[in-house]
Amino acid sequence: MFRRMFVALALVLGIAATALATPATAATAETQAPVATRVDLLRQGGIIGIPVKWHVTDADTSPEAVRLLNAVATPEFLALKPIYGPENPCCDFFTYTLRVTYSDGRVKRVFTSDLAEDVPPLLTAVIRLTQKIGVEDGVSK
Repeated sequence: MFRRMFVALALVLGIAATALATPATAATAETQAPVATRVDLLRQGGIIGIPVKWHVTDADTSPEAVRLLNAVATPEFLALKPIYGPENPCCDFFTYTLRVTYSDGRVKRVFTSDLAEDVPPLLTAVIRLTQKIGVEDGVSK
């Protein structure tokens, strides 16, 4: 009798362990961070009003590019609002449109301007780093 109870208990524990492990695995797959493959930045406005574009792709394996692509794949970046500051700033200020493409096909866009007072530090850092290391008009910096 003791042996039957032991076998039954082992069976129940085995089933319970399997049932508990399966949802965790599924949840991990669903909440896995996306992989950023490209960052595009468009700066418009200013005194002259000439738009400037930069981009960084996953083909750039430099430490700074890896840091940028990792930053735009964080939950903090993914939670950013689509717009910070006024949509139509005036008076020679720059506007920035950031577009991030992920390996699963998703795209995230964030717009801001020099007039925005509510820009998160992460967004500012991503814009500055993209300008620093990105390819501008086909020329690597």
